[in-house]
Amino acid sequence: MTDTTTLFDSAVDHYVRYRLAYPAEMVVDIVNRFDLTDGVGRVLDIGCGPGSLTFALHGLGVLVTGIEPNGPMLAVARRTATELGDDIPFLHKTAEAVNPDDGPARVALFGRSFHWTDRSLVLQRLDDVIEPGGGVVVVHEDTKTRSETKIGQVVEALKRDWCPDGIPGAASRGHHEDHLRPSAFSEVERVLYPVTRRWSVDDAVGHMFSTSYFNPQRLGSRVDSFEIDARSRLLELEPSGLFEEKLAFSALYAKRPRHKAH
Repeated sequence: MTDTTTLFDSAVDHYVRYRLAYPAEMVVDIVNRFDLTDGVGRVLDIGCGPGSLTFALHGLGVLVTGIEPNGPMLAVARRTATELGDDIPFLHKTAEAVNPDDGPARVALFGRSFHWTDRSLVLQRLDDVIEPGGGVVVVHEDTKTRSETKIGQVVEALKRDWCPDGIPGAASRGHHEDHLRPSAFSEVERVLYPVTRRWSVDDAVGHMFSTSYFNPQRLGSRVDSFEIDARSRLLELEPSGLFEEKLAFSALYAKRPRHKAH
């Protein structure tokens, strides 16, 4: 079984450079929905990676703790915090290891990370961490929107040809709602945040290298052949090598039912 705590070791630089930025509208919405500018409510950014959401929230005056199991990702986040002079705690641990000592928190936030966890177990443990009126927020790029784009169609074809066994080492799959609704945080609302991305072929290939499917560590000796194939398919689809695509981020806002809000 693939160790998901090291799966992205070779993808860190590509992740930082090529991953689609979280929309500012979504970050502000998270803050407003949970009244996070009161200087009291804390966010646990679980699976924070290099800290993309952590720093965005901190910049809006939110108390936030980054939690990340991958060493190289965590090192980037801590280095960035030092360079910016930001006093943000970053903890080296898995989502499953989060416990009441890490709280209380108003929000447990998962940005592109919830699917790597034992979701039912994590939600059970978060019930002892999240304060009354708080909740869980799960953010990811909307797969339906992405799969319908030109680049998305190329990526799906590359997955079939280069990674027929699928995503390695995922602890659990299926819809996030199937885990949220039976949990303590059973009131779930889904919101889409549209974004536009302008890609070059370099951007698209760099993004592929940032993923669990196509990171250099997983491709190994095939990495150069994969890059040639990916570039060829993209240029065949769009000879200019420039793409403009309509994408979206999905956020699931999950709270306790009002009669069980602790």
